[in-house]
Amino acid sequence: MFLLRTVLRSRNFIRQTSFSTYAKHNLKPSNFRFGFSSGKVKFSTSSTIATAIGLAGVSYWYVYDKNIAFADALPKSVESVTTEEPESGVHIPTYITLHDGTKARLIGLGIRTVSFLKIKVYVIGMYISEDDIDVLKNWKVNNECLRESYKENFLKLTFIKGYDKEKFMSENDESMTLSILDLPIVMAIRIEPVRNTNGHHLRDGFTRAITHRMQDGYMSEEDAENVLKAIKELKAKFPKSVVKAGTALILKKEKNGTLIIEYEGKNMGIVNNIWLTKNIFMSYLAAKNPISEKAKRNIADGFDELLK
Repeated sequence: MFLLRTVLRSRNFIRQTSFSTYAKHNLKPSNFRFGFSSGKVKFSTSSTIATAIGLAGVSYWYVYDKNIAFADALPKSVESVTTEEPESGVHIPTYITLHDGTKARLIGLGIRTVSFLKIKVYVIGMYISEDDIDVLKNWKVNNECLRESYKENFLKLTFIKGYDKEKFMSENDESMTLSILDLPIVMAIRIEPVRNTNGHHLRDGFTRAITHRMQDGYMSEEDAENVLKAIKELKAKFPKSVVKAGTALILKKEKNGTLIIEYEGKNMGIVNNIWLTKNIFMSYLAAKNPISEKAKRNIADGFDELLK
């Protein structure tokens, strides 16, 4: 029906359109041709129909591609919804599906820049499993239960009941952010380059951030050796080729603190070190000098909105 109405409107449009001065002076029976003509105006029934059908096709494309709200227009799927990072203009998915089928939603995002020139490198988004949102909302102090789920003796669990945005953004106290990461919930960091880069560049950035956090905190010699071994494993799991703009590298924290690395939907490997997993996330949530201050603020706002 829509196609028929468009064809009829196109036909009326053709009838009502004024002809050029040249055409008016050449409207003689001898100048009408059905087929090919040389040097004379020609009007063909077939070309008129083709024009009408073409206009109908363009109209149909405009209605459905632009998702105009007609009764029979198809709604967008949840996973096609995006959120824009304002500085770069990059849109990242508001909802993602991880390699194991876990559905996760965006908490917050920001841009990673380098040097005094503020060169934009990548957009970082932090996600939480949709199945674990209720766990976060029902935040309880239960040290013994959570300690049992972790196997490394050196891990210090820090629990606080409830979310406090001001404490999350503190420049002296990391207990709020550490407490969230201690919870048995699935979280993920999604990195999308805004320009072509390489796996070594991204890898070295994480290595420096983790090493810096090692130096800031107390750690026994044995624990330090375990972390250095885990860093070596992490470096081996990063993509070795060019990481193109618009592709996605994902670092996933499992409920038990295991880290899983994904690139473009492919599982690149696992690193079993809870301290490493926690401090990769803390690189973006640190009290002082996080990788992206704007990302931390946006994530803080996201938690605040999520937990209202």
